[in-house]
Amino acid sequence: MINHYHKLIYFLPVALISGPFLPDLIVVICSILFLIDTFRLKLFEYYKNNFFKIFLLFFLFLNLSSIFSINTLSFKYSLAYFRYGVFVIFIYYVLKNYSNSKILLGYSIIATFVILVIDGYVQFIFGKNIFFFELQKYQGSLSYVTSFFNEEKKLGSFLSRMLPLLLISFLFIKEKYQNANLNNFFSMMILLIFFLTFLTTERVSIFIFIVFFIGIFIKSKIFLKPKIFFLLISASGLIIVFYNYPQLYLKMKSILYSSGILFPGYTKEGVVLGEYAIGKFIFSKFHHEQIISSIKIFLENPFFGIGAKNFKFISYSWHPHNYHAQILAEIGIFSYLIIFSLFIYFVFEIVKKYFQSLDLKNEIKFYLLISFFLSLMPIPSGDFFNNWVNIMIFLPVGYYLYINEK
Repeated sequence: MINHYHKLIYFLPVALISGPFLPDLIVVICSILFLIDTFRLKLFEYYKNNFFKIFLLFFLFLNLSSIFSINTLSFKYSLAYFRYGVFVIFIYYVLKNYSNSKILLGYSIIATFVILVIDGYVQFIFGKNIFFFELQKYQGSLSYVTSFFNEEKKLGSFLSRMLPLLLISFLFIKEKYQNANLNNFFSMMILLIFFLTFLTTERVSIFIFIVFFIGIFIKSKIFLKPKIFFLLISASGLIIVFYNYPQLYLKMKSILYSSGILFPGYTKEGVVLGEYAIGKFIFSKFHHEQIISSIKIFLENPFFGIGAKNFKFISYSWHPHNYHAQILAEIGIFSYLIIFSLFIYFVFEIVKKYFQSLDLKNEIKFYLLISFFLSLMPIPSGDFFNNWVNIMIFLPVGYYLYINEK
């Protein structure tokens, strides 16, 4: 049975750009069928790793929070979270047992990026993409690219979060074909995606991409060579973009304004330039207020929180827009200690890899570690239980288990 349904993962990258329904459907189907095959084929050895042990512990605390929650509907999210752990093991199994899977999945990831890059620049240049989705406007002035996501600001999130798997796909294909010409193609693709991410104006996604870009630039033996050439192109390209779109430059500075690090000054009318509130905040006044609310909720419910997805019943926001704040408020201190410990572990592992000379295997590990680190970094984020984002977070873990065993 698994010989057939495992092929669904090759459709996952393109399904992710269709919205949350199809990719989650693929994850649910694969997880359920693989769980059945786990018992049918006795595949228990694939679960005997540190990831699944930590995941089960987190899953236990997550469901304990639902038991003590203010609303038992949180079980809907805490019980369903198990699918991500099984899905990671499924990806690990497929990569290990189907020799062409990493290449086929790599082709799918690369093809999805190529389509998004072409469509994104078409939308930026002509004002509409190939499906006639219009270029969006931020507060009536700043234009931003969304491609197939239409009115949703998700393109930057997809490009930045799926970037490590794109890099890994490049490395697998490079290893198979040993074609030096591929290096230039891959490097130019990275540059095009880099500029396109800026054109989405999604600040967190831009930050994530910049961190990856620096990591690639410093450590890669394949991408962005010669370095001086790509450094000049990157710098020149950004100067041109910011010169032609000064609103974008101001938006990039806005995090400094809203954090109180850089004061924007007053207009002639006495209004603060950029309309950011005066004061020092954590990321912004909005994010600051959400984090403070989360801390207050946590102090009242320190051990198991108020239950998954229950923040919206206490605060005026759907979620705190910060994973660390959300986990503390909704799941409690025990779950948070797991997440925080993993975050510190990834920091140490990245530092170790940074000072090592990386072969192919360790370069792949380096990108995956950066991905995990950025996923757990205490910066503005979406909903911790959002299925679309979680799929992009957990998918690389399956790769890590596979690479770690090689």
